[in-house]
Amino acid sequence: MNQVEWVQNKKIQINFILVRLKQIMITNEIKELASHIFQIHSGVEHLGLIDLEGHVVLDQSSKATTPNEPDADRVLFYYQVSSRRTRREHFDKDYGETTYIHIMRKKMQQLIVYVPMFTIYLTLEHAINQDEVAIIAQSIHNIDSEIINKAAKSLLYK
Repeated sequence: MNQVEWVQNKKIQINFILVRLKQIMITNEIKELASHIFQIHSGVEHLGLIDLEGHVVLDQSSKATTPNEPDADRVLFYYQVSSRRTRREHFDKDYGETTYIHIMRKKMQQLIVYVPMFTIYLTLEHAINQDEVAIIAQSIHNIDSEIINKAAKSLLYK
């Protein structure tokens, strides 16, 4: 294992530990934000809420009443989703900000929405059409900024 791989492995291990701690300490403000997101459309199946450092804040299925405890692979996936946001920001000056990314797969759809302080990762029912996906993304951007700010601040003052 080279030094880069070792460092990345340690980051993943630390992130996994942080996820476990955050599972215990999910705030009401985070729950409120998640509730708003799930209420946007019944086709939202899963929510991953990721902070700007790539840490998993919340991982929850729409059918579950409590958040999931993500495994190491999901933690790594969320970290990679977050790092892609950072790489895309490099092009903001020339091309404008990325507001959302929509990925259509054979069995599911993925929607990644960038809001201040969080990257929101969603899986959507396959039957949702592209127009509805755009409306979901816009609806997330239209969530009251006070709700998002309170959720972000709640992570700082646990």
